[in-house]
Amino acid sequence: MKRADAIAKIAETKLIAILRGDLWGRELDIVSSIAAGGMTALEVSIVSPNYAKTIRRLVREFGEFIAIGAGTVLTAEKVCEVADCGASFVVSPNCDPEVICATQKMEMASFPGAYTPTEILQANRWGADAVKIFPAISLGPQYISALRAPMPGVRFVPTGGITIQNISAYLAAGAWAIGLGSELMHTRDAENLDTAALVQKVCNFVAVARKDLNG
Repeated sequence: MKRADAIAKIAETKLIAILRGDLWGRELDIVSSIAAGGMTALEVSIVSPNYAKTIRRLVREFGEFIAIGAGTVLTAEKVCEVADCGASFVVSPNCDPEVICATQKMEMASFPGAYTPTEILQANRWGADAVKIFPAISLGPQYISALRAPMPGVRFVPTGGITIQNISAYLAAGAWAIGLGSELMHTRDAENLDTAALVQKVCNFVAVARKDLNG
């Protein structure tokens, strides 16, 4: 999947599932459940064991209809590695021009992390496709709303602490997409996977996001 396709897939539901921890051997069941619930994008954190094999397998099995990205990418070398695995977008916790540039060169979408207006504008000038705002919960949805006023052209992806109870507020504030990590699936949930419960949780988030998309 190319950069533009990944951006379009994320925009379909405005949700990105964040997977981390030891997923190997359960990754197909996990992503099958995410897909069954209607979500169309996910990232695999590269702090996870076997992340390269996991990304490759997920791209092979789901890459035609789900945007598969890599998260916690800190160096240009890792950008090249995850590109070779088939990732279509790269998420970082920080704003590094070398990582953004390498991501662009590999034709993947770039979502660096930033927090202050200065960092956000730098990321945008360096070519970020969207900016991850983490931890979003610290300043709340009102911060996203405040940022959008002077930066209407920037896509914001608030991440961290966003739940089924407050997701609507972030979407209403102007979030382009929402990153869902432990709020969707904690590492212990992967270890004791309940696929039915995961499908239902994904469905709940998707229903709220689609309500926002449909007005």
